[in-house]
Amino acid sequence: MTASDVVETIRLEPDAGLVKSLGANHILETAVADLVDNCLDAGATRVAIHLLTGRDRLVQVEVIDNGNGMDSTAADLAMTLGHQREYAVNDLGHFGIGMKAASFGHADVLTVWSSRYGATPVGRRIRRTDFSKDFSCEVLSGHAAADAEAHRRRVTGTGQGTSVVWTELRGTYRGANTEEARTWMANAERSLRSHLGVTFHRLIAKNTLDIEILVDELEYADEAIGTPVKAIDPFAYARSGHPDYPRTIVAESGGQRIAMHCHIWPPKVDIPGFRINGKPGDRFQGFYIYRNDRLLQVGGWSAIANFSLQRQLARVVLDDEAAIGSFLTMNPEKAGLRFEPVFRDALAHAAADDGTTFDAYLKDAEACYVEGNRRISRRQPVIAPEKGFAPKLRKSIGAELPLLRSDSLNLQWKKLPEGEFIDIDFGNSTLWLNARYRYLFAPERGSLNDAPLVKALLFLLTHNVFEGAHLGPKDKDNIALWRAVLGAAVEAEEEMRGE
Repeated sequence: MTASDVVETIRLEPDAGLVKSLGANHILETAVADLVDNCLDAGATRVAIHLLTGRDRLVQVEVIDNGNGMDSTAADLAMTLGHQREYAVNDLGHFGIGMKAASFGHADVLTVWSSRYGATPVGRRIRRTDFSKDFSCEVLSGHAAADAEAHRRRVTGTGQGTSVVWTELRGTYRGANTEEARTWMANAERSLRSHLGVTFHRLIAKNTLDIEILVDELEYADEAIGTPVKAIDPFAYARSGHPDYPRTIVAESGGQRIAMHCHIWPPKVDIPGFRINGKPGDRFQGFYIYRNDRLLQVGGWSAIANFSLQRQLARVVLDDEAAIGSFLTMNPEKAGLRFEPVFRDALAHAAADDGTTFDAYLKDAEACYVEGNRRISRRQPVIAPEKGFAPKLRKSIGAELPLLRSDSLNLQWKKLPEGEFIDIDFGNSTLWLNARYRYLFAPERGSLNDAPLVKALLFLLTHNVFEGAHLGPKDKDNIALWRAVLGAAVEAEEEMRGE
């Protein structure tokens, strides 16, 4: 190939049809988070998110901020697909398609109202169908923009800022079942709160960002008050699960260094932060990647390591702006990153100052999980089963539980009043069963070791009572409970069998 091969240079404009695929990978949570990024880039400190319903179905979404706002020129550029403004070092915007992709992933109509200090309030509207034909955008009246400014003032305390409104929504519940609609809304709000709480947890904790969410019927929304989103810190353990962690492991390539801050959660802890959005913490092992205090990836090993139940305590922080674009590539939805081969290669040789490698860190996390389970699941000794228990049953109990050799429990039959099934003889360490009902559990002629299933269940239920020095109030209350419930159960058993 040579320069002489070129006979002409032509300009190929993008086809407006690409709009139809915008936002295809966005879920509601990531789409709204992308809009919050725009609010932060505009200097906002307060963001109000309104999920507005009609007959309990989501019909409108509003994201309202108190940022710097836009004038007419800036609004036109913001609505232009792919326009990349001059991004500041701390800006979260990256591709120039965020607001459009986030919006068209969930709505067919995007409306933007904005007011900048010293400028006339402006409004712009894009209809997905028209935009996908010729990139057309509607310019809205100054009167309507002024009304939107007044609404923003009521919500955020200032008219300056931007309001993004989605209407003609897609992907929401549309069925006829009202309970299903309400459940859908409740789940949507909970997932959104959780996602925003963890994604922006550093900014919320620093009090540099307030996010509130309001869910209400559209006609009553002006009278309602939103509820703040709380920070969910995925590293909010009180004490590390391993005394040598957190520890920093550094990967190097081509003179560039990336620090990985490796954490190990304490075992058997199930608190918000370890558990996210009600999902168990083992799903959130892996890398947590931040950019300007915004969390871009919530766990996952990105093919650097394999998911494992034993690695559920391992979480790694990457908080290096320079790594994105060289070691890591961000996707447009900001919902995860691709780890480039250069980073994978560098990780193989990464080490902490004391020589600890990434593989050694994973082994430490696994060992902490295993040891924590072994230590916490140790079973306490129980009274030894004796007379009335079949030899096979005694052997099984002894294999599963350490036995107190100082005393033993007998379980035997004798005639008790009708309607009672058990009696506790604490002084003689004997649990008596009512012989009136023996035939129900030993239909063949009974023997000393009969009804092993019933006796095993009763042993597991009552053994604690016989292991104390005396019967306390709680023991007596439990015995009364067992007598009442088991007495009713055995009578019901007899009736059902037609005896």
